[in-house]
Amino acid sequence: MEHGEAASLGRYFSRQLKENLLYYFATQLDYEELITNIFWVDARMIIDYSHFGDVTMFDTTYSTNRDARPLGVFLGLNHHREIVVFRGALLYDETIESFVWLFETFLEAMFKKKPITVFTDQDAAMSVAIKVVMPKTYHALCSWHMWQNAKKHLGHLLKNESQFNDDFLACIYEYDGEDEFLSAWNEMLDKYDVHENKWLIDLFKLKEKWAQTYVKSTFTA
Repeated sequence: MEHGEAASLGRYFSRQLKENLLYYFATQLDYEELITNIFWVDARMIIDYSHFGDVTMFDTTYSTNRDARPLGVFLGLNHHREIVVFRGALLYDETIESFVWLFETFLEAMFKKKPITVFTDQDAAMSVAIKVVMPKTYHALCSWHMWQNAKKHLGHLLKNESQFNDDFLACIYEYDGEDEFLSAWNEMLDKYDVHENKWLIDLFKLKEKWAQTYVKSTFTA
């Protein structure tokens, strides 16, 4: 952090604590005792999570600050299907160690309540950390992030093959039976000659995290 920023951060957290005793924050230091990761929740977030925290989405692609450090935001839905924020974090990096610290700190702030289901992007380090800290939580992939990645890796098909869009989305959302899903997936690979596409190969290995036939087994709100 820049000179003076740590003190400014400390003053901000102190003011928040004076205004509300439920406010919670934590910082992680490196071996030089410099601040790396920062976590905070306020009283509204704690209350919302106690009611609506069974399903949460963790997103580090939401924004980055001027130093290109990821802002991690935990989101959910309330009973009006409105987005609610459960917590925030500024991270030094997106390593397994940082995510483990973040998830453990979150559970400490939220009285050890773990979500039933958590949605993330395809970050491998995040996946490992969830298994370590919340092994019984169902880890699913956010379909919006999947679609953004599809644009990067399958842009030529999305542009030139109008039907591919429908076929790909059908594999995500429409097939309740495993045999039906596997058949549709293989037909799609044959139809568009994408058996060797590495992104699709890797995505299929994670099918339990995004295909309706598997994800239907957990609560997703």
